[in-house]
Amino acid sequence: ALTIGVGLVVFQQLSGQPSVLYYANNIFERAGLGFQAAVGVGVFKGLMTLVSVSLVENPKWGRRPLLLVGTSGMTVSLLALAALFAGGADAINQVAVILCVVAYVGFYQIGFGPITWLILSEVFPVNVRAAALSVGTLTNFGSNLLVTLLFEAERQSVGESILFAQFALVAAVALAFENALVPETRGLSLEEIEKKLGED
Repeated sequence: ALTIGVGLVVFQQLSGQPSVLYYANNIFERAGLGFQAAVGVGVFKGLMTLVSVSLVENPKWGRRPLLLVGTSGMTVSLLALAALFAGGADAINQVAVILCVVAYVGFYQIGFGPITWLILSEVFPVNVRAAALSVGTLTNFGSNLLVTLLFEAERQSVGESILFAQFALVAAVALAFENALVPETRGLSLEEIEKKLGED
């Protein structure tokens, strides 16, 4: 359970989430866009949060499918951003950059955004849940801080294309991690989840 919890929060951050959201305005500026685009992405994030709330408990879905779909979409969005910036910011397709960032945010809000913390609240036994969630939260803040501090220096050093390709690679590894280790927890009791984790 700890491997799943820590793995999810680390991948959540190392796949570029803090960078794409915190530095959206900077990314748009490099693409020749304005502050309004970053504000628009923030509004869209809020709307997708409302959508994700309805999908999380939808009987046709579940935690695991939403996580896999969300991470897959993030990976594709990051690869598309890497390809767009490969020719340099001067030749960038502004509309395509906006669409990729919006898609990334939408897929994050469907998957990693709500599902990580939901699964963390479900996979740990009650007697260790508080301590385990504390470890998850500290890991989340630590990896978030690391990515935030390194993003700008790495962007200036290697450029946006390589940086987004790196995030895409991490997201792809996260997808494999989720597929291999993260169980479906929707509608299961703690005992059933523990049994499923024991079987895996």
